[in-house]
Amino acid sequence: MRHSDFTVLLDPETGYLCHQTPVRAGADELVEPVRQMFVDSMESFGYVGFSHAIDETFHRRSTYNYVTAPDGRVVMTCRITPREPGTIVPFEMGLREDGSSYRLDGDSRVVDINTYTYVPGHYEIAMPLLVAGLGQFAKEWGAAEAYCLYDMANDRIKRAYLSVRFVLSSRFPEPVHFPTFGRRVDCHLEPTRWRVMEWSADTIEAHAVSATERYRAGRPEA
Repeated sequence: MRHSDFTVLLDPETGYLCHQTPVRAGADELVEPVRQMFVDSMESFGYVGFSHAIDETFHRRSTYNYVTAPDGRVVMTCRITPREPGTIVPFEMGLREDGSSYRLDGDSRVVDINTYTYVPGHYEIAMPLLVAGLGQFAKEWGAAEAYCLYDMANDRIKRAYLSVRFVLSSRFPEPVHFPTFGRRVDCHLEPTRWRVMEWSADTIEAHAVSATERYRAGRPEA
């Protein structure tokens, strides 16, 4: 399989491509390196505790939404995880300060957007394309909301998410943490505190519209 087998959007001005590769398609040789880009990025910023075993809960029901440059390199990565009946999204695994967890309604039709990272120098072109693909996917799946998490200590990522119309969740305002994931501080693990951000149905619709107005659907011409 090739990335081009899963191309959904083309930026005709730059030649950048957005791909949506579902894990269930058996495309492990494509999605594993994309996931590893995120893991390597987290490690480079000093995070520790990423667990492939825990991540499999979400990995196996996700679609990897990512951007390649004209030379074929993957330059921005993300994945979108639908909350199918009987499943949870990542922030539902997190703990609030009192040790409890947030819980969505059992029939909530939402998606979670996670494992975001990018190669410097490609942000301005790749980000709008990535977001258009995410909006397109979320709309086609029928999601009423989309959620993501940002590290409260990372204002740069917060600004990036705000720039694509994520807003801080008023429904889930308290930070969450994951006891096994964080940074080493003075020889002990300091769990990272994450805030929940969200897109409304209207925002999902707006990004889906940009996918059709700004970009071309399908694979590039041979």
